[in-house]
Amino acid sequence: MMANNLAGFENIPQTIPHFCFESFRRHNKSDALAYKIESTWNYINGEAVIERIKRIAMGLAALGVKEGDRVAIISENRPEWSFVDLAILSLRAVNVPIYTTQAVEQIRFILENSGAKMLFISGKKIWKHAENAIRSVERIEKLVFFDADGRPDDDSRAITLAEVEKAGDEHRKIDADVVERSLAAIETTDLATIIYTSGTTGEPKGVMLSHENFVSNIVAISKGLPIRSTDRSLAVLPLSHIFERTVFYVLCANGVSIHYCAAFDQIASHLQEVKPTIMTAVPRLFEQVYHKIVKKGKSAGGWKTKLFDWALIVGQEYWAVKDNHGRVSPSLAAKHALANRLVFSKWRDGVGGHLRFFVSGRSSAFEKTLIRILGRRHSYPARLRHDRGLRDLCQSS
Repeated sequence: MMANNLAGFENIPQTIPHFCFESFRRHNKSDALAYKIESTWNYINGEAVIERIKRIAMGLAALGVKEGDRVAIISENRPEWSFVDLAILSLRAVNVPIYTTQAVEQIRFILENSGAKMLFISGKKIWKHAENAIRSVERIEKLVFFDADGRPDDDSRAITLAEVEKAGDEHRKIDADVVERSLAAIETTDLATIIYTSGTTGEPKGVMLSHENFVSNIVAISKGLPIRSTDRSLAVLPLSHIFERTVFYVLCANGVSIHYCAAFDQIASHLQEVKPTIMTAVPRLFEQVYHKIVKKGKSAGGWKTKLFDWALIVGQEYWAVKDNHGRVSPSLAAKHALANRLVFSKWRDGVGGHLRFFVSGRSSAFEKTLIRILGRRHSYPARLRHDRGLRDLCQSS
């Protein structure tokens, strides 16, 4: 049985593009995807998202991308990452995501080891970082830049995403149904992605995941979390990470509005502007939040610091009892209500004030308490494994 938001999904092909397209079409939200340029948030509706993805897919088909081809992406979080990802999958090709922070030699290794025939690059900053590695991989046929001003003039392989879409418009006149035929032919066992490990213990290792691996997680997670189609999320973790990418598919399928955050230093401002109701994170983010909260609490001095220390202890005691399904005493309940009003509510305001819950990877006892305090009602720490754990989970599905 499917979760409520996925009612009827059992009757469509069990693939990533079909799940996402069905949701974009079904909800057609005006803010299906959102991104910020300078001081302005821009919104893309569901139908426009589908059209953009299929236009890019048509362009990729025009450039010769076909079933089984490896296409790599190295970019910060932005709508184009998702457009290209779903366009690749729509053609039965394979997405090879690369971290923007990956070491140059590892970028070269991943491109060569995966056999990538095309590489998407966000712009100047990433090109400057990875140029030497990319230039050395001769088998790459095209380098596609999201930002037109990022394309180098001295590499004949370099084109822009706009040029890919223009090629798609021309190809549509010749073979208008190529993308639809490919979508109809996708098998659940088709390889969807090769995700490489960080390479901290040697050369990165490629983990191969199918559409079925992802879809099984979309279905299971949608049953386990109280996700609403009216929710708003902030995509903070890199989409090249298996955790954030899986969550993107889950939220997309459930009709959640997804807002992209391109860099960690934008989180604070984006939280205040987006006011997300759902957010994913990893322990490092909670550590940063924790240290900022503690630094501010300890530096306040006098009675404010004493209040801070007291509230922290009360919060830990309260959630320790709740986590163990124990009975909260009237005294502890009263203390927690006071701490909530005087301290914790201010913390929640700092993350937008509307969070219903976080979805997090492994966390310490304190991090779990912090997560619950920041969320308004619920939290699900450790409900999803992150990093290597989720790759293993996908494989065993």
